[in-house]
Amino acid sequence: MAKSDRRRTVERPKGIFHTALLKWRWPVPLRLAERHASLYQLFMWVYISSLGCHVGYFALLSLQPYPQPVVINVFGTLANVLAIVLHRKGFLNAGLLMLAVPMSVKAALWEYQLGAGGGFEYFHIVAVFFICIAPMSRFNRLVFSGLLLLFYMGTQYFVSPIYFVSYDFMSLASIVNLVISATFIAVVAVQIGWEAEQREKRYRRDLRHDQLTGALSRFALQEEGARMLKQGGLGVLMIDVDHFKAINDTQGHAIGDEVLVELTQRLRHHLRGSDQLCRQGGEEFVALCPSHDRGGLRHAAERLLLSINSRAFTLSNGQLLRVTISIGVAQGGPASSAASLLPDLLHRADQAMYSAKRQGRNRVVSAWNAGTSAVSSTIVPSASSSNTSESDMTGPGASALQLAPRNSTDEQRSAREIYLLKR
Repeated sequence: MAKSDRRRTVERPKGIFHTALLKWRWPVPLRLAERHASLYQLFMWVYISSLGCHVGYFALLSLQPYPQPVVINVFGTLANVLAIVLHRKGFLNAGLLMLAVPMSVKAALWEYQLGAGGGFEYFHIVAVFFICIAPMSRFNRLVFSGLLLLFYMGTQYFVSPIYFVSYDFMSLASIVNLVISATFIAVVAVQIGWEAEQREKRYRRDLRHDQLTGALSRFALQEEGARMLKQGGLGVLMIDVDHFKAINDTQGHAIGDEVLVELTQRLRHHLRGSDQLCRQGGEEFVALCPSHDRGGLRHAAERLLLSINSRAFTLSNGQLLRVTISIGVAQGGPASSAASLLPDLLHRADQAMYSAKRQGRNRVVSAWNAGTSAVSSTIVPSASSSNTSESDMTGPGASALQLAPRNSTDEQRSAREIYLLKR
């Protein structure tokens, strides 16, 4: 029976606000780019809130005796509805201009009719703010926001007011306009900041994880390896799939991707919770295992080897595929300067892995000490084999292939030799 995955985390229940927010998300038009989906949701709520404000203004304008401001609000409401229609069809910039430009014109007309004490100039600021965060080019944002500012400055030369209303109405209008304008800007700014934070989290998550397998990336490998070395001893297991190019050539790259995903799942299943699995690139993986026990590291590598070659991979086309891996093991630390020791551990594990390739693949080779030729090889029995052989190159009569030190010709092997080994 397969043991349970200790890395699995229980999903926390979402709050009522989060559930309601997801429930009331608007369907995104198909023609809209994916990067504009968050702005689409944000501005849809802005349009709905603005429409509610237009309806509420009818109650405010009923406190003054002139019908002209009410007629202007009717046209503003219709423009708001048209902006929603354009937005729903995926024309984000056109919908936003249909909201911002009439808003600025309406504020200028009200200021011309009723005077400058009602706080209508706040809506010019809101209109320019919406233009500045629109998903359009920088040049277009500068042009449209500049035109709105010039329009506002030009309206200041008009003689106003032409209608006289009570001081109480103007004071109430000033407070209402200030609250509405500040609320719009604050809510939109907070939402944009939250979206930027979520994008940064997704970016860092994608940067630290391989998109295909979900294993840690090479960037995260350097971070996690340095952190583990500073805390204590670290074992590095360099894992490479044997004959992976042949799998891609005969089965196709899609099947090769399936093999890598299944391989990652099996390796994770047999690693400890404190271990980290990273994808070095292609079919190469690195397991970071905090440990001082070299025997335990070798046993862990043999366990990983057996988890791969003991059971065939079931492919999506129904075929069964036998896959084997070669593992190179190195250990070191702790070290205060992890920047120098981690590359050495990776180099030794890589050398040991290539030594396993030369010895016949499907085996574990360890290189414990830097600058020495002490290498041990272990062939782990597969499901169809029960023989086990182990050799330790500490004596002159050892039959296993010796791993050369860092300054030997093995380090300077040609690209052709590496290519043949990886086949």
